[in-house]
Amino acid sequence: MVSSEDQPLDASNVATRLWVGSKPPFDRDFPGFDLLVLCAQELQPTRLAFHGRVIRCPIPDGALDHQELTRAVLAAKGVADALVAREHVLVTCSAGINRSALVAALAMARLTRLTADDIIARLRERRAPNALFNTHFQEVLRRLVRV
Repeated sequence: MVSSEDQPLDASNVATRLWVGSKPPFDRDFPGFDLLVLCAQELQPTRLAFHGRVIRCPIPDGALDHQELTRAVLAAKGVADALVAREHVLVTCSAGINRSALVAALAMARLTRLTADDIIARLRERRAPNALFNTHFQEVLRRLVRV
């Protein structure tokens, strides 16, 4: 049997000290990270082996209601604050493609002058070609990022 210690973390460095990834193993610590953000609504375990700070941002992989959007924006603020404090951040969801990418994108928008389309392009280049394919998330990002 292979332990999660032997499994590589599925995460991509999308900006300085910021990684976007899929479901992390919950039974091990990630000493290289100070903050873990859990964005998958269905992946919110009560117990984690991670010893850093955790932001829980359970959102669906579809259209967001006002409360869910507020949750994502507040999580992105927490990510941006951690990055400003020079902390290493891992933002995760089930596949590491949409929900985690949205929160990371909103954080990037707070810290840069990149347009929404530039942020999407960077995530697709550094994480996956289909990152942020959710059109609702793209619209949210474009609406909230006015450069």
